Amino acid sequence: MPEVGLAEVAGGTVAECAAVCCCCPCGLANLLVLAIYKLPAGLCRKALRWKRRRRMIKNGLLPPRKYSCDDKELQILAMSGPVAMTNALELNEDAAELEKEMWEKFYGAGFWRSSSQRSVT
Repeated sequence: MPEVGLAEVAGGTVAECAAVCCCCPCGLANLLVLAIYKLPAGLCRKALRWKRRRRMIKNGLLPPRKYSCDDKELQILAMSGPVAMTNALELNEDAAELEKEMWEKFYGAGFWRSSSQRSVT
């Protein structure tokens, strides 16, 4: 390992001090601009949009928002967890056949498909 001279150590120290002396004030200035200008400006924009939307709904230019779901085709099936999903997939022969085909086609070609995750059925 080459010996490090005094000039090199001094130069590294000066570079680190310059980085700290330059970056800290810039970071603080950025935080100050965020707190003094950007945050209040964003809140004011949001309040003005909300006020404009309420006025347009009141004048009949926009329909009021509906927060309910009246979709009769939507079905939510409860499963107890990943084990139930695995069992459901194992019951489906088509899914098992597709899984085998994909393992043969993409064996080792993806970070989520390691051989330790392969289930032998």
